Amino acid sequence: MRRLALPLALLLLAGPARAWRLWGEPSDKKIRPVQALSDQRRSAEVLAALTPDFMQTLRGTDLRQAYVLKGDNLDMLGRVDEALGVYQLGVKLFPRNVDLLTRQGDLLHRTGLDEQARALYLKAIVYEPKHFGAHLGLAEIDRRSGFLDRSASHYEVALETLDGRADVWRAYAETLLAQRDWTTGDLAIARAIALDPKNAEGRVLTAFARRAQGDMTGALAALDDALALGADAGARRAKALWLVEAGRPAEALAEADRVLKDAPGDGAALWARARAQLDLGKTADAARELGALAAPARTDLAARAARVLRDALAAPAEPR
Repeated sequence: MRRLALPLALLLLAGPARAWRLWGEPSDKKIRPVQALSDQRRSAEVLAALTPDFMQTLRGTDLRQAYVLKGDNLDMLGRVDEALGVYQLGVKLFPRNVDLLTRQGDLLHRTGLDEQARALYLKAIVYEPKHFGAHLGLAEIDRRSGFLDRSASHYEVALETLDGRADVWRAYAETLLAQRDWTTGDLAIARAIALDPKNAEGRVLTAFARRAQGDMTGALAALDDALALGADAGARRAKALWLVEAGRPAEALAEADRVLKDAPGDGAALWARARAQLDLGKTADAARELGALAAPARTDLAARAARVLRDALAAPAEPR
């Protein structure tokens, strides 16, 4: 079992976009007003201020931060390609600057270029071994690639700084649950819920953890908590399927109907209805439900499963 490698002390996050390094480096403070505009999310004004002429007057820390701010605000305005170009230029000028390296990595990661992003993150942690942004990016890439133990280790380093981020705790918890590390996973979920008690995702994670450990009663209770907090249709869909699995077909039928009211034709809900009808002894109704779900035009998993069950119901019983 993975040992939770996180400090007990809580570390505060830095302010928005305030990634600059001022430790003994020269600064004439020209960038400070632009930083203030960025902190206020006034992106158009930031870009208007960061003219080529103005940037040529900057040196050291101020110039590096100008590239960070320009890239960040282009990104906030949806001008991703331009932002990437700014970060790339900044990295060429300041190849050891971890903030520019990780921002370029983040954009590449978001567009699916994970191997290129990984190289930038790895370079960043050479220069700053505990950089939370680089470790967070590596955690996400490794999780996506199936390297779960490595992903969890990167999340742990990132959480030394991002202890107050419920979304990072949830992502870490998902990685632990995929590894079947229930004890540490439960601790991570509990931390996420404590930080963000009105967010339904923590309860959904609790539900999946309970079900994986054979506690269907606890799983369904956690789904109910999630639905009370406004969880999306996926939670209600899961509840319908799990009620079938729990041998509670009448409740499953009612839950599936709630899903279908908002999403007519939902494959998982139709499958739950058919299975519930079958478990209630309504074979003809189940066959009718399965026939609609198994239409040739449907290619989803529920439709494929429906064809198998429909054919099994239609097959003549073997003589004994």
